[in-house]
Amino acid sequence: MIVIGRGSVQQEECDVMGHMNVRHYVARVADALAWLMLEAGLPPSRGALSVLDQHIRFLREMAPGTPFTILGGVVGASGDRLRAFAEIRNSATGLPAATVVTDLGNADPATGALRPLPAGLALDALRVEVPDHAAPRGLTFVPPRPIPNRTEALAMGLAEAYRGAVRPDECDREGIMRSDGVIARVWDGVPNLRNRGTGLGVKEEGIGGAALEYRLLHLHPLREGQLVTVTSGLRTLAEKTTTWTHLLHDGETGAPVAAAEAVGVAFDLKARKAIAIPLAQRAALEALLVPGLGL
Repeated sequence: MIVIGRGSVQQEECDVMGHMNVRHYVARVADALAWLMLEAGLPPSRGALSVLDQHIRFLREMAPGTPFTILGGVVGASGDRLRAFAEIRNSATGLPAATVVTDLGNADPATGALRPLPAGLALDALRVEVPDHAAPRGLTFVPPRPIPNRTEALAMGLAEAYRGAVRPDECDREGIMRSDGVIARVWDGVPNLRNRGTGLGVKEEGIGGAALEYRLLHLHPLREGQLVTVTSGLRTLAEKTTTWTHLLHDGETGAPVAAAEAVGVAFDLKARKAIAIPLAQRAALEALLVPGLGL
């Protein structure tokens, strides 16, 4: 792998749990992938590939001030897709903090339709394999099932977690919402899920939450000013973890535009470690399970 990014965690990139928020992992990797594409012969002046699908593993926390290095390479390319790998490592310890496998494509900015990859990409010297610690664990990373529209999602028992609009500062130079903005919408709605009688992740109780694994699927470009909702449902419940499915819909048409799945863990904010979900909260969560849910 080659170095494609460096930096340190800023205070404003951290959430109420005291560690770097998921959206900023995605944002930092997006910057790094642009450097990877430069090495492949596709500088920003020539164009850029769009994120189609991502699988993310969070391995260790990154607190404010943590220095990091991002290493990466190309897993493979076929037809209209290129799969890239990036690993964020704590520069002080050398240990991996997160891994991101990303499927990129040459998407039409207006429709999202895929076109052939740009000709002449130099990929051979950048080839890497996805290491075992980055492989899917609680989630799949295979072609998704058809995604229900908003009406269908609500009928299945999913609940609205977020309602808003795409802001200009979240968009790229084409006016399309960046991938970190999409995952931020999911995170923004999570507290509404916790407040549905569960109290899970309420910081005042000393128990928070942390993401272990994410899948982020982009179905159609989201543009500046577009209205968006997120409907979410609980897919599985284990001793320490919950797996949620989140569906993003166009607020005007109800059509699906993106989707995500996340494995999260109950988290002791003092000991900084995962704990079993308390019994009272487990009982409330069991009532939120949606049979057959998943991407």
